[in-house]
Amino acid sequence: MNPQFANPVFVVGIFRSGTSLLYALLNQHPQIALMYECNAWDFPEPFSPLRFQCDWLERQEFYNQALSRHRLIFGGNLRGLEKVRTPEDLYLVFGEAKGAKLWGEKSPYYSARLRRLARCYPGGSIILLWRNPEEIYRSVVDAGHTSRFFRRRGMLNRFIFCQEQMIRQVAELDGAGIRVHHVNYSELVEKTEDICRGICRFLEIEFDPQMLNLANADFSAIHRAPLHDHLRRGVIERRHLSENGIDPRVIQKLQRFGTRWNRLQSQWLNGRNHSATVSEPSCAERFYHRMAGLFWYAMDDIKRVAFEFLPLPWLRTYRQAKKWFLDMRVELPADRLPLRQQFVANKITLLTSGAILAGVAAADFFTGPHVGLLPFYLIPCAIPTLILNRRWGTFAAVITTMTWAGLQTLDSPTMNFAHCGLFLWDTAMRFIVVQTVVLLLDRMRIEIASAGADSV
Repeated sequence: MNPQFANPVFVVGIFRSGTSLLYALLNQHPQIALMYECNAWDFPEPFSPLRFQCDWLERQEFYNQALSRHRLIFGGNLRGLEKVRTPEDLYLVFGEAKGAKLWGEKSPYYSARLRRLARCYPGGSIILLWRNPEEIYRSVVDAGHTSRFFRRRGMLNRFIFCQEQMIRQVAELDGAGIRVHHVNYSELVEKTEDICRGICRFLEIEFDPQMLNLANADFSAIHRAPLHDHLRRGVIERRHLSENGIDPRVIQKLQRFGTRWNRLQSQWLNGRNHSATVSEPSCAERFYHRMAGLFWYAMDDIKRVAFEFLPLPWLRTYRQAKKWFLDMRVELPADRLPLRQQFVANKITLLTSGAILAGVAAADFFTGPHVGLLPFYLIPCAIPTLILNRRWGTFAAVITTMTWAGLQTLDSPTMNFAHCGLFLWDTAMRFIVVQTVVLLLDRMRIEIASAGADSV
């Protein structure tokens, strides 16, 4: 391989900033082969030496189907990839399959890991995509309507943290002489040919007109989700973003941070984004979002480490259980009724459940703490869950747990007040047991109702 092509190319930008569009345009060039969000380097650095000594390639496929999405394996068989030991080996295998000279990866997850990419590939090339922060967040909100990933808690904090890290680390890369090229999203959409020609000059390859035509682009590696439907149309244009549904205070916050980011980015984008219509965020506001973003970033890292080192049977069971509870969940028509209507329509059921709880509590009071009545305490929670829904079952679980705890206090008042922590622990453990039963029964209720509808 020619030495000038011996280092990878990375396309990086904040999520929903247009990196998928740029990836599709670049991959139309016959000499460029970028992988789509393998996220091989999105991993806590201290654990990497251990990671690459284990079955990281199999786990990479399990984590995000990176191998099958790029047609490197079929049916889970890793045959042909026995010599792949590191991410660059994987990039090379993918690039050779296309006959390309430039290989690498597109991933928004690297926006806060640019230092690491520079250390691993000091001769590599990084293409950074910048977009107006309000547009990014509106796109995140729109994507959240169909994708649970973008509805996660802390998305705003993650966005602000990653943008700050990206700007901070790019400044360090520029000072260290790393090859970095900056692209503005608006110009990518409006002046696509000029941007593509500029990238080709940066990569030292000839411009190819195929880059401007997405009609025959290969989108197979891109996750099949509604949020990518606009790109799959093969038309280079802005996506219409909703103007509603966002708290005005969030917009004001993004405008303040946008003023700061525009000032910091102006040296790379030649002042094209520079504006100062509103003041920059205060030090306290920046510190809060830095700490909050760092917390959510650490949570994501912990999850990533778990997927790398926990036994695969555990992870498969976890993913199947999560899919069973969340991905396949449907809402029945009766669940959409207001609570008042649900109570009126099912007051006999709820009163019966309350009467059973009162009877079990009376029996528990007279038999004392030495007789276990746990199964009987589950009945008042099971009835509203199976006949109504999980919301009423959870409410019953709270009442049942409080009743149970109150009886324990009556049985041993001195001990419970002297060991308050132990009492709270016991109460929490009881609620977890009862609520777990409620969740399982609610899932059974939905599947039974769905099966009955299908049979009809």
